[in-house]
Order: sequence, then structure tokens, then C-alpha cells
Amino acid sequence: MTMNWKSMALIVGVLGAWACTGTTPSVAVADTSTAEMQEQYGPVLKLEGNARKEINAIANMIAPGSKMVPIDATKASGEMCMLETVTKHNMVHFSQTPEQTHEDVVYFINPATFVANGLDVAKLPRHPHELGKMKPLQWYYYDGTYVEPHQGSQLNKEFVIMSIDVK
Repeated sequence: MTMNWKSMALIVGVLGAWACTGTTPSVAVADTSTAEMQEQYGPVLKLEGNARKEINAIANMIAPGSKMVPIDATKASGEMCMLETVTKHNMVHFSQTPEQTHEDVVYFINPATFVANGLDVAKLPRHPHELGKMKPLQWYYYDGTYVEPHQGSQLNKEFVIMSIDVK
């Protein structure tokens, strides 16, 4: 089953609202027709077992009151971002089109704990200035001084960054 990120984001949002409010998905998106509902949410409503549990876990992460907030970075990179809101120094990006990149999931982590435990982040490869240049499962160092291509802006803080290729 193939699903693009917009569909997944909509599904996760509806399931999050459903989980937090107790309303059904049809009530949460009352302006959506039955055909649109089936097209947008049909795949997730068919999920069973662990797959359904995973979607609910993701929905709970971005539901109102959580410490994660979704950010649309699609103009910069075709990715959606979940930002941790307590420190605003950790995020994860998800590609809308994982079949078109090997940077499907990109983790941005505050390097402070790594540094405190002896890692010299300056010895890591420098994070590429362009999309599509990361090697999957390779940690990179971003010093905050240039436009980070996945986010589309200069972040002004350090990160260690790694991508995962899932497609």
C-alpha cells in the first residue's frame, strides 16, 4: 500500500483529534465527503495490528497538548517536520516522496549530550548544503551558520543530523 505524506499527515491529524476528543473521524472532518474520506483515510482505516498501533502512536505525538508540533517544510524540501517544543532543538523530517530520495527520514538532534560524552562533533562530516547529498545512516555536523536545505532556513544552532532511506 502506497500513501503520500499529505495523506498520512491528514490521517494522523484526524486520528490524533479522534484520540484526544473522542469524536469519530467523520465528525472531525465534517466538510469532507464520504468519497474524499475513503480516498484520504481508507488505507489507514484498513490497517490492523502493529501498523494501526504505530499510526495511533504517531497521532498521539502531534495531538493537541503534546510536546511535538508538525511544521510544513514542503516548500524547502518536500518534507514535513515534527519539532520537539520544549527545547526546540530536536526534530524529525519525513519526505512526502520517499521513493524519490534516500533522505526519507532525517533526524536533527541537539549535540549537547554527545559533546558532554566526549564526541568531537567537528570531526563528523559537515552536513551537505544541498538536498540529496546525505549518505543514509551517516551522522553529520551542522554548525547553524548556513541555510539548512531540509528546513530551508539558517537554524542558528548546532545539530547532529542523520538520514534513513526507507524506500
